[in-house]
Amino acid sequence: MKTILVPTDFSIPADSAIHYAVKLAVLWDASLILYHSFIPYESGFYLLSLNEKDNMEAHKKVTNRLTAINNSIVKKNPNLSISIHVDQGPEGIKIIDFCKKSKADLIVMGTKGASGLKEKLIGSFTAEVTINAPCPVLAIPNKYKFKVPEKITYATNYSKKDKKVLQLLLEFNRIFDAKINILHVDWGITLFTADEDYDRYKKTTQNHFKDFEFTYHHTVGKDISKTILEETLIDKTDMIVMNPLKRKGIWNRIFHRSVTKKMAYHVPIPLLTIPIK
Repeated sequence: MKTILVPTDFSIPADSAIHYAVKLAVLWDASLILYHSFIPYESGFYLLSLNEKDNMEAHKKVTNRLTAINNSIVKKNPNLSISIHVDQGPEGIKIIDFCKKSKADLIVMGTKGASGLKEKLIGSFTAEVTINAPCPVLAIPNKYKFKVPEKITYATNYSKKDKKVLQLLLEFNRIFDAKINILHVDWGITLFTADEDYDRYKKTTQNHFKDFEFTYHHTVGKDISKTILEETLIDKTDMIVMNPLKRKGIWNRIFHRSVTKKMAYHVPIPLLTIPIK
């Protein structure tokens, strides 16, 4: 984790993410990129030169705001490497493109959360980025204060990609040395093979990672995201980890598409998504 990309819309949730990212950058000796993308002004009623002038002014205002944040951070952390970048265009597309271009190792974003009808109508920008980003994304809840995680929960559906996810998670966890619990929520369809799957997965995983002792928990719940949140609250976990990539099949569509987005809406603790192709 040498380059951390931190998109901001200058909101309070974004500020929470920036503060968290700064703490991570200091611990990891990583560099930060403060990022913002705005929609350029275009109108057929005005001359092209006027449109360009408005966009240049907008670019300058955004640059000044990012520079002010940059200076504030450097004042308290003089040895921290920080740069700023301003894009023009839809944030969702531009962030993904810039992440690839800058070879960012991690995106840290704030999440406002949503619920009920609001969740279905407007969605969550951070949730969409967690689904589509080529690198890990760490979603930070509004006003969440940084703490070194002592317990991390990886929510899994017993995927074949888990070994790669867990390998990256162990690298992420190297400086924290937190306990890692592997949680599986069975929603009933495969309940008759649940015990066999659990035993097989536990044995295979532990044989592969002989230098780290995971803990395992297998439970049942029809609402997977709700059950994950309940279990992590009981366990007093400090961070939830998921693999967000969409795959074929009923279980995978439910788990990866719906659950990951719901978690980004409602999670009260940091949510780390690790994509594995």
